[in-house]
Amino acid sequence: MFGQNFITDKNLILKIISLLKNDGNTLVIEIGPGQGALTTTLAKQFAKVVAIEIDRDMEEILKSKIKSDNFELIMDDVLEIDFAEMLQKYIADYKNIVLISNTPYYITSEILFRAFEISPILSQGVFMFQKEVAERICAKVGDKKYNNLSIATEFYAKAKYEFTVKRNMFNPVPKVDSAIVSLDFNENKIGDVKNALEFVNFVRKLFNNRRKTILNNVKSSIQGVDATKLLEQCEINPQLRPENLSIDDYMRLYKRIK
Repeated sequence: MFGQNFITDKNLILKIISLLKNDGNTLVIEIGPGQGALTTTLAKQFAKVVAIEIDRDMEEILKSKIKSDNFELIMDDVLEIDFAEMLQKYIADYKNIVLISNTPYYITSEILFRAFEISPILSQGVFMFQKEVAERICAKVGDKKYNNLSIATEFYAKAKYEFTVKRNMFNPVPKVDSAIVSLDFNENKIGDVKNALEFVNFVRKLFNNRRKTILNNVKSSIQGVDATKLLEQCEINPQLRPENLSIDDYMRLYKRIK
């Protein structure tokens, strides 16, 4: 019902969890614990684990499996939770707050952007995505898969494609392979613009027609601006396509029109 594919390989579980930094006083927020494959080990290794699960069928399974005092289960829709408010009660007690998720494919981008919203509170994130999505998230300028999601990720964090996870490591077996991506939220460019969300939306608009030149995209997306002059001022070749521009190019464009 909720698009969950459960991890069955214990070595894989340990490999994923080993990517999380643990200073002895780390709070782990797990999105979509499912039957607790990751959660059980997390609760043994970290100071505090808060798991957010929407599927009521998983509630008793998780509560019976994990009885540690440092484990807290929140039964709710992750897309409806006010994360900033929820985390306020933990900030004073934990030096680092990290996020981990075996992300359901159908809400991948929504969960990622929820993480971006609270990234100033987080130090790290480790996510399992559909392999193709992971490649887009980690793509660099000039890559075929480089798009607005690649830029948004680079804006909020330093992304690393850790490793591929074959489909046969899940139950039920999905139709595609997955990949683990780590995000270092301490390395970001948020402070370089006045309005982070506005900048991300600005980039998204300029990718609306990625087959067109950046000149044509600026003309169609930004009203009341001399597109040729703007690109000249920003030292950007007007014949380039959106995927040929770096995040710094987009930031120059954004700052010039604001």
